[in-house]
Amino acid sequence: MTDFRRMKWRPRGSTNSIAKKMVVPRISMIVGLDTDGEVFLSLLHSNGNAKIMELFFRQLVIKLDSQRPGWRKTHIIMMDNATYHTTPMLLNILEMLNIPLLFTGPHSYQACPIETWFAAFKAADINPRKLATGKG
Repeated sequence: MTDFRRMKWRPRGSTNSIAKKMVVPRISMIVGLDTDGEVFLSLLHSNGNAKIMELFFRQLVIKLDSQRPGWRKTHIIMMDNATYHTTPMLLNILEMLNIPLLFTGPHSYQACPIETWFAAFKAADINPRKLATGKG
């Protein structure tokens, strides 16, 4: 909490404290793309972090193990160097799951195939009926 003023205008019985960080409802997307064009997509109602990435990779491994036995010999997971991609906790989990990894260089958008997918997705009208969203 921040702003611990003793006096301010407020309803009786409410606190003077103000939340340090406001959480805005949003939808985040984690996407995996293979060289055959198959998309592995996860939509979530939170910000991405190492724990969210762990959940995504655990589910991805379950799916790949059941659909493509031996995938680890023919696939490499490419990720950028986002802070939550390189935490020791997540790197340990990925090693435990025996996931072959390749990290791209900083700001190497042209070397990362998923950026092409994101560009195509963002170019489309993803809300054609103009339904209300959490953004003002």
